[in-house]
Amino acid sequence: MFGNVHMEGDGWRIVLLENPSTAPRVEIDIKQSQNSPMNDRMLREEAIGIAEEFMQSVKARRFADWPRRATKPDAEGKVRHPFLEMEESNLWYCLHCDAEITGRQIAGSHWHCLGCGASPINIFPEAFWLGPNEGKPVPVQVRAEGQEVEPIVSIVDPRPRLDLSKDQVTHLIRAALFEDATNASERMGAGLAEIWVDDDLDVVISFEDRYWPEEKEPTAAIDVAAVLGIELELEVMWSDPLFAWPGLATVTQSTADYTRMMLDAYRSHGIVEERNKDQ
Repeated sequence: MFGNVHMEGDGWRIVLLENPSTAPRVEIDIKQSQNSPMNDRMLREEAIGIAEEFMQSVKARRFADWPRRATKPDAEGKVRHPFLEMEESNLWYCLHCDAEITGRQIAGSHWHCLGCGASPINIFPEAFWLGPNEGKPVPVQVRAEGQEVEPIVSIVDPRPRLDLSKDQVTHLIRAALFEDATNASERMGAGLAEIWVDDDLDVVISFEDRYWPEEKEPTAAIDVAAVLGIELELEVMWSDPLFAWPGLATVTQSTADYTRMMLDAYRSHGIVEERNKDQ
């Protein structure tokens, strides 16, 4: 988020989240895990201190647009929400975990839930989402006053990691279908094709028969599936064409040329509804 602070060195990184109740994160590159300066507790604390000093200026910029009462409770403990205009209360509720938080607590946590860490947009003066039979909010559990938060030190491998998702496979297969397309009709067929990816990442492609020849094999898509080591199954579906005379799209590679031919055909043999640009 915009209020986070990242400080990096050779093979290490410190992350301070804008939620002040969260522990600093120290990440050490696995290649330097044995000789990293972040293994030295004193050096680590000094580096975290530098990051915390910078965090003060980040907070100042973030709070500049907040109402003063958002971070300064009045005598009754009432505070004003930084985003919900004119909403003031001494009790606040978290949409995520149903916690009840006092005004002083929420101001001190910079409007992050002390229970689950939810952001200010999830904090409200009433628990309006709870029905009469859904229980009541419970006061949030907070850390004992003065209790220090130890940084979380972890060894990380910063190299990019690929864990293929269904969405990624879908994009690769569809890109391959466009590569297979040789005319405007087949490009529309590539766009209209329905692609299903199962939990094993095996793929089923369902082609619209009016825009993709039934006898045409999508060789690029087949090659992509082979590279990924997944199975590919092809189907055909039937539905109304996007435009009359869909065969016109098979005679040109240019989508603009097809559009002109399609409009001319409608003007000669059909009806073209004229658009009123002033509406």
